[in-house]
Parts: sequence; C-alpha cells; structure tokens
Amino acid sequence: MLRNVTMLCIAMAFFACKKSRQPQPQPNNQDMEGTWAGRYGYSYGNDEGDTTFSGYFGHFRMEFYQNGTLIVHDVGSQTMTARGTYVRNGKDLYARYKYDIGTDNIFSFKARLERPDSLAGKWMIGYDGPTGGEFFVSK
Repeated sequence: MLRNVTMLCIAMAFFACKKSRQPQPQPNNQDMEGTWAGRYGYSYGNDEGDTTFSGYFGHFRMEFYQNGTLIVHDVGSQTMTARGTYVRNGKDLYARYKYDIGTDNIFSFKARLERPDSLAGKWMIGYDGPTGGEFFVSK
C-alpha cells in the first residue's frame, strides 16, 4: 500500500510541474525585405488639416530591410531620399522617416499588407499627423 501511495505522489508531482511554453513565432521582416515601388497622392478638401495640393500623384520607391530600417526615394524631377525605421505587427506596418535634405518635417505612415507583395495605407506629415494622403506599393 505504501508503495502505491509513493508511486501516486511521484506521478502527481511529475504532472504538476509547470511545463515551459514554446515561444510563439513572431512575424519576421524577411518577406518585407527588398524594394517596393508605387504611387502616393495628397488628400485634398476643405476640412481642417487636409492639404490643398492640386491632386498631383507622385511615384516613390521604398527599400525595406530585415533589421527594421527603411529608405524612401521620392521619385520626381529630382529624387529625394528619406531614412527611417518601420515596425511590423502581423500584417500592419508603422513607419517614421525623415528626408535627408529639403525639409525638416518628420513623416510617418500606417499601412497594411494586403497580400505578401502589396502594401497600402496612409502617409502623414509628422507623427500621426492629420495632413498627408494615401499610398500603395508592391514588390
């Protein structure tokens, strides 16, 4: 009888031990890495905070690096380059970047991976500012 009780206690102690949990896989930036190209447009209207640009749509190229670094090339009559960082949370991306020359403004964007090779969202002047527009890029 003592032997059965001892075995029962050992079994209970074994199963009662907390098992270590495996870490959940985090989204990696490997599929973001590379050059993405697309277009952007300005928001325009009469609401406060909206820009009143003439509706010109520009072209730009974004270079995403696996370490979270971002380089934005605004391609126009002269290419302007911005540098910054991005953070990915599942299919959502958030970035902040600043142009090397031409403006002291910080820019940001919020975007969503529509497909593994397609990204669309809103760009803003400042950190989450009300002024900006929309953009899309693809790999």
